[in-house]
Amino acid sequence: MTKIMIVDDEIDLREMLNIMIRKEGFKTLTAEDGDDFLRKIDDFQPDLVTLDIMMPGLTTREILDKLKEKKTKPKIILLTVVRYSEEEKQKLYQKGIVDYVTKPFELDDLTDRIHKHLDKEKK
Repeated sequence: MTKIMIVDDEIDLREMLNIMIRKEGFKTLTAEDGDDFLRKIDDFQPDLVTLDIMMPGLTTREILDKLKEKKTKPKIILLTVVRYSEEEKQKLYQKGIVDYVTKPFELDDLTDRIHKHLDKEKK
């Protein structure tokens, strides 16, 4: 079963995404911040991660740098309130981000993107 990890400090959003993604047929696990995510990732071994970009504690850059040291290498979709320039997007993609979704977002858009990136893996 395909596994998705949801990392967000906003409990309501985290739980809503958890319910929605499970309804899509995926196994899920949540984390409340970068440290929690990094503690859980190797045991859960997600195929994809939705990662909030602005959380207390570790910065996104620190999370991505520490993720390089882990055995699990999931695809990452950033959830962000920030709109990026094309140059900034390219830097994110070079760090292993496969996509980003600007908050607020439509749930259908996020699930479409999740399926798109996981379907690419199967081909």
